[in-house]
Amino acid sequence: MKFSKIAIAACAFAAAIGSAPAAFGATETIVLGHSLTAGFASQDMAHLKIDQVGADTVWTLKADWNNSLNGTSPFVFDLEFSNTKHAAPVSFSPLDGSTIGLANHGLSATAVKFQPGNNNNGRFTDGESATWTFTNTTLNDFSNFQLHVNALTNNQSVKFTQYVTPVPEPETYGMLLAGLGLVGFAARRRAAK
Repeated sequence: MKFSKIAIAACAFAAAIGSAPAAFGATETIVLGHSLTAGFASQDMAHLKIDQVGADTVWTLKADWNNSLNGTSPFVFDLEFSNTKHAAPVSFSPLDGSTIGLANHGLSATAVKFQPGNNNNGRFTDGESATWTFTNTTLNDFSNFQLHVNALTNNQSVKFTQYVTPVPEPETYGMLLAGLGLVGFAARRRAAK
C-alpha cells in the first residue's frame, strides 16, 4: 500500500513539472542546419536558444557554421518562425561587441530580418550572436524555424530548418516498461519482508 502511494505521488509530481515549464525556467536549444536547398548539404549553421524567463521568452541566435564557407562572406539574412501569439519582439541587441543591424521593420511576429549591409557593415556573420525578447509568450508559442543564409558557396541563398529528432522505437519503450516493472517487483518484495 505504501509503495502505491509513493508511485502515485511521483506520477503527480512528474505531471506537474511537465505541465508548467515556465515556472521552472525552461530552455529550448534548436540546431538549424537541415538544408532545404538541393545540392547544398545539411550541416550545423546556427544555434537558437530560447529561454523562458517569467512570462517572456528570451532568444539568442548564434551563427556557427563551418569556417570553410567564409570565403564568400556569407551572412544571416533572417530567421522565420510560426508564432501563435502574433506578438512582435520588444528588444534587440547584438552580443560580443558585434555590429549586427536590423533591416527596416526587422522585428515582426514571424521573422527577425537582419541588415544585409553594404561592404559587410552590420551583417550577421559566422561567430556572432544576437538576442531579443518576446513578452507574454511561452516556448510552445513558436515553431517551424527557418534560417535564411545568403552568399554561401557560388553566392547561393540557402534556407535551413531544425534537425528532426528521431522518434524512439517501440523496443525502447518496451525496455523502459520492463525496467520499471523490475524496480516495482523489487520494491514490492522488499516491502513484503
